[in-house]
Amino acid sequence: MIDSNARDLATEVRSLPPSVLDASLLAEYVKTGVAYDLSTLCSKGDVSLVQVAQIIVASGLDELDKLPGYAVTRDIFDLAENIYSIGESRRQWQLIRNRHKPDYLEGRLSREALKLLELDPSRTRRHYADIFFRAWAIFWNDGFLERMVNKVDSRIIASIPEALITEKICFTAVSKSGLALRYVPESMRSLAVCAQAVQNDAAAIAFTPGPLRDQVKDLQAARLD
Repeated sequence: MIDSNARDLATEVRSLPPSVLDASLLAEYVKTGVAYDLSTLCSKGDVSLVQVAQIIVASGLDELDKLPGYAVTRDIFDLAENIYSIGESRRQWQLIRNRHKPDYLEGRLSREALKLLELDPSRTRRHYADIFFRAWAIFWNDGFLERMVNKVDSRIIASIPEALITEKICFTAVSKSGLALRYVPESMRSLAVCAQAVQNDAAAIAFTPGPLRDQVKDLQAARLD
């Protein structure tokens, strides 16, 4: 349960101008337990997400438990493993690590409960969004990310570290919503991804790299002939 002081702090941090944001302040924001938009605030304030994550790792396992999953990449996981996998913290580390695995998070509800959940699209999206933001990036794979894109929203690719995103995931995202192309890293805006995005939504041509636009238009014209 998030107390009122934590919620007030979170609200305050979100309203601050970019010039005020720094790694220490955003680390305190993570400790509120509702810092799902940490990557957005890091970008807003030109603050290193890695630096914030490192501060949180050093703050203890209870705080690490609150870090958005997308921030727990290989380097951050290894740092935590080196600190907490030995001595008295070992058992708590194992418990926390295991409950941030996709299999654990996706397996908390029975088949019957999932069937009931899916009767309410809004609750379904919230359920899977919670899974996405809790699952540590170190444990992600294409299958998990494809499920999250389909169950939540294609825009979640904006929260996937670029080192972990693949063309397959980008293609899945733009197949669901062509305008998701705006969140696809420039290096992943291939002809296939852009063509699929524009086929899904013609407005996606605005986010297609200039050198590919004529080719994408030609492919669209060929499909219409």
